[in-house]
Amino acid sequence: MPSAPFPDPDPDAPEPSGSGSGSGPQPAPPGGNDGHPQTPQPSQPPEPTEPAEPTDPPWSDDEEDSAVYLAELMAAAAAGEELTAGDIAGAGFTQDGTAHQMHPGPVLATLVHAATTDAKILATLSDDDLIGVIAAVRRIGSFAAWAELTAIREFATRPDPRRPAPDSDPGPGGASGRRGSGRGLDARDPNAAVAGLPGAPKVREFAADELAPDLHLSWQTAADQIAYACSVAARLPVTFAALRAGQIHPVHLRIADDETAYLDEKYLAEADAKIAAAAQSKTWGELRYYAHRLVLKLDPDSALRRKNQARQDAHVRPFREASGNAGMSAREMPPDEVLASWQHVDQRARDLRAAGLPGTLQELRVQAY
Repeated sequence: MPSAPFPDPDPDAPEPSGSGSGSGPQPAPPGGNDGHPQTPQPSQPPEPTEPAEPTDPPWSDDEEDSAVYLAELMAAAAAGEELTAGDIAGAGFTQDGTAHQMHPGPVLATLVHAATTDAKILATLSDDDLIGVIAAVRRIGSFAAWAELTAIREFATRPDPRRPAPDSDPGPGGASGRRGSGRGLDARDPNAAVAGLPGAPKVREFAADELAPDLHLSWQTAADQIAYACSVAARLPVTFAALRAGQIHPVHLRIADDETAYLDEKYLAEADAKIAAAAQSKTWGELRYYAHRLVLKLDPDSALRRKNQARQDAHVRPFREASGNAGMSAREMPPDEVLASWQHVDQRARDLRAAGLPGTLQELRVQAY
């Protein structure tokens, strides 16, 4: 039996799909840790030449020249003029360029649209420019995720004009800072999952029912989205702001929310600031490992709270595999009992092999199970 049956999570392991959207390695988001764009470092302007399409960023030492150049590009695009490959290259998508350091907004979106919708322009961009365009698209995607959550929170918490406003009741939050008694919303009580959050948001009664059809979601998924939007905005404002600035990926925010779910509220501000800063340079696996250890250092008792709460969701269930086969899983069981069960299955498999049954040990474990 291995000496460490439950090892610490591998910082380099991929984040499970259940933690958020997206896949593959994440580019390190640009920008500083303060939530504001870094000051561009313009290069010297090229010598005037006959070609109308510059190959190097036409910046000068005066930062205003960069802003003027981008304003001219935006004016040309607004007037219906087609931007050229030289225009896109001149915008500075490469490292330390102006576009590379832009936070999401209409200017960056226009540049990305021009760079990606014209195959001729896309084909002429350098590898460095293409990487910069991809990073810009991801920053815009982070902003879009922030905007969606912000709009969901506004929709769910604004007063319902059809009903009188109920008395404010923040509900029991507990010292753990945990929202409600479990993931998402309890049964059909929209306020259970947001009880005790800073600002005491009040979810209107039929918010999930109204949101689900237009977004093509089940009621429970819409309810979970509402709870999540309210939670991250109230509990993790610094990390949430980093998402808006395009400095982190939506999965980073999901990890931060999950790892701090049982953290005592008096440590939330410190954890929020440190996780937001760390997320800008870490992969999903690295951030989960960092956040997990940070929470344990700040509040060791949070591990026991998480364990006891999760144990209430212990279950064993059969399920159908996508292949047409079947499976059976047991979740949130006591660790000692799981290890004892595993030893039992493993020993039975070894007994079968000793008795002469053919097959690998893995195949014999299947039979024993």
